[in-house]
Amino acid sequence: MFETLSARLTEALRKVTGRGVLRPEDVDAALREVRLALLEADVNFKVVKQFVERVRARLTGVEISPGLTAPQTVVRAVHEELVELLGGNATGLKYANAPPTVVMLVGLQGSGKTTTAVKLALFARRDHHRPMVVGLDLRRPAAVEQLRILAEREKVAFHSGSGAVESIAAGALQEAARTGADVVILDTAGRLHADEELMDELVRLKRRIAVTETVLVADAMTGQDAVKLGEAFGQKVGLDGVILTKLDGDSRGGAALSLRVASGQSIRFGGTGEKPADLEIFQAERVASRILGMGDVLSLIERAESALDKQQAAEVERRLRAGQLNFDDFLTQIRQLRSMGSLEGVLDMLPGGAALKSQVGGQDTEKEIGRMEAIILSMTPPERARPELIDGARRRRIARGSGTQPSDVNRVLKARDAMQKLARQMGRQPRQRGLAGLPRLFGQGGGNW
Repeated sequence: MFETLSARLTEALRKVTGRGVLRPEDVDAALREVRLALLEADVNFKVVKQFVERVRARLTGVEISPGLTAPQTVVRAVHEELVELLGGNATGLKYANAPPTVVMLVGLQGSGKTTTAVKLALFARRDHHRPMVVGLDLRRPAAVEQLRILAEREKVAFHSGSGAVESIAAGALQEAARTGADVVILDTAGRLHADEELMDELVRLKRRIAVTETVLVADAMTGQDAVKLGEAFGQKVGLDGVILTKLDGDSRGGAALSLRVASGQSIRFGGTGEKPADLEIFQAERVASRILGMGDVLSLIERAESALDKQQAAEVERRLRAGQLNFDDFLTQIRQLRSMGSLEGVLDMLPGGAALKSQVGGQDTEKEIGRMEAIILSMTPPERARPELIDGARRRRIARGSGTQPSDVNRVLKARDAMQKLARQMGRQPRQRGLAGLPRLFGQGGGNW
C-alpha cells in the first residue's frame, strides 16, 4: 500500500538541509518535492495545493526543536498534516443506541461492495453483535447470489427478495427483529458511473428505512475520479464515512488522500486483501506513519495477537531462546506469518519495510514463501529435526521433490542458519514483544531470501 507515494516522499524529505531555523528556500525545496510526489500518486491537484500550503504554514520560520534535525522537523510537519488530511479517524462501526444498526453501503459497480458487506458483518460479529446482510442489487442477480454464497460460507444471516428495494429492506428489518439480528448491512445496487437513476433509488431507500450510517465503498485505485465520486454521493445521498477497498493492490494512494476532502467524511475502514477477515479500521495516524516509511508496529502486534496460535508461538520462542531452531519450527513460523495476511502487508507495518521488500528482490513474495514451504515439506522428519544431516545428495533429492533447484534448497538452509544465529542472540537478551526476527529472515540467507 502506498509504495510509490512512500518512496517519493522519503526521497523528497531526505533532501532537506538547514540548521537552527528552516530557511524559506529549504522549505520551498522540500515542498516542491512533496508536491511532485503527491501529484505522481494521483492525488487531486486541489488537495495537493491545500496540503502543501498547510505544511508550509507549519514550517515557515519555525525553530528546530532540541534533539531534532531539519529533515525530522519537516517529516513531523508532513506527518501531522497527513493525519489531518486522512481525517484523524480511529473509529470502526457506529452502533445505534436502539437496535438494529442499519448500514447502507453505496458505490459504483466493481468497487467491492458485496465482499465488503460480508467483511463488515464479520467485523460486527467480532464486536459481539449478530449481523445480517441484505442483497439489494437486483439488476445484477449474480451479485445477490455472490452475497448469499459468501454469507452462507461465513455463517452470516442473509436476506433478499423481489420487487422494490425499499420493500425488501423493510422485510429484512422485520426478519432481523424476528431472528434477533441487531446489525443489518444493505448491499445496494452499483453502476458503472453515478447516474440519476441510481441516486434516486438510494434516496428513496433512505426515506423508507431508518439508516444509521451511509458508507461509500470505493476502490483505492480510483485515483483522480475519487473526488468526483465522493462529491456525487455526498451531495445526492449523504455520507457518514468511506471504506476503501483493494488497498493491498494500490501502490499510489491517491484515492485515500483525496476522498476525505471530496466526501467530507473520514475513511473508516480499509480492505487489505481477499480473505473475509481482511478489513481493518483505517487509523489515520498509523496509515500516515506507513506512508512515511515509519512502519505501524502497533497494528502488526494487534494482527499477530488475533491471528497467531499463542501456545504454538510460545513453544517456538522457547526453542528459539534455547538455540534449537529446526525446520519444523521454521515451518511453523512461516505458516503463522502467512495467517496474518499478505506478506507485503506485514512488511508495510515494519519500520523500514520498504527497504526490506527490496531485499526480497522485487519478486512475488507470496510465491517465494510458498516455494520455501514446499522445500521444507520435501524434507524427511529426521532432516527437519536435524538439518545438519542434509548433505549434497539429500539436497538434490529435496530439490526434485519440491520442484526447485539445489541452489534454492541452499538458500533455505542459509536462511535457517541466519535464524539460528538470531536464536542464540535472543537467548542472551531480555524478552521482547514483536517480530524481531523477520528482518534477519529476509536480510540474510543469500539470494532473494
